[in-house]
Amino acid sequence: MQNLIEHMAEIELGRFSVNDYRGLTDALPFSVVEGELPVIVSAPHAVSQLREGRVKPSDDFTGAMALVVAELSGASAIVASRYDACDPNWDPFERCVYKQALAEMVRELGAVAVIDLHGVPAAAPDAIEIGSADGLTVKAMPGVDEFACRFLREQLSEHLGRRGKTVGLNRRHGARGANTVAHAIARECGVAALQIEISSPYRVPIDAKGHVPPGEAIPFTSDQIPIELEVRRNPDPACVEATVRALADLARIASGGRLS
Repeated sequence: MQNLIEHMAEIELGRFSVNDYRGLTDALPFSVVEGELPVIVSAPHAVSQLREGRVKPSDDFTGAMALVVAELSGASAIVASRYDACDPNWDPFERCVYKQALAEMVRELGAVAVIDLHGVPAAAPDAIEIGSADGLTVKAMPGVDEFACRFLREQLSEHLGRRGKTVGLNRRHGARGANTVAHAIARECGVAALQIEISSPYRVPIDAKGHVPPGEAIPFTSDQIPIELEVRRNPDPACVEATVRALADLARIASGGRLS
């Protein structure tokens, strides 16, 4: 594989950030890559979505991150590829082609776990937050949420320490909503599903010139915007690469149904 950061940037800039982060106009609503491991990495917010009548900005670089994590680990992946006026992490399963396709993948590939990637602002309390609806979405693999939290803390300890951040579990973004990808897939397929929210310094690897994905439902408060713009002007590619590699290792561990 070419330089990991260059590879992520090439994927993001060529597929997800085009057309104001609505993806390629001739792409299908989602893209699928099949791997050998019985784990699926998901990025439902790789492009903009529509939630409650407002365009919600993409969680930029989550699509590129999901594809690279899949490449490194041998996992499969599904990523939103084109704006289609839906929100896979909000819409009911019965009206969500993304979640339906993911469920079909789980069944066809015999997957044992789904890792669902999302993004949060740099000002978020945690560098990374893992959501399992307080353990409800990981009944098929009890304790994998707690293990993932400890594992990512250990693997990213240097970067977490420098920023005074940590990896949280089931705090603000706990995947508790019945229509979240993690909650729905665990319920429909009986597999372990983790929602992993990644803050900008651990996700955006290149100089974004202070730019954030456009949308009407901006996830920043006024005091958070300067922090976000500064992070995007001064990215930390080593931190992002460490996060990608840690997630790939987590996927490999989860594929065996073991927690060590």
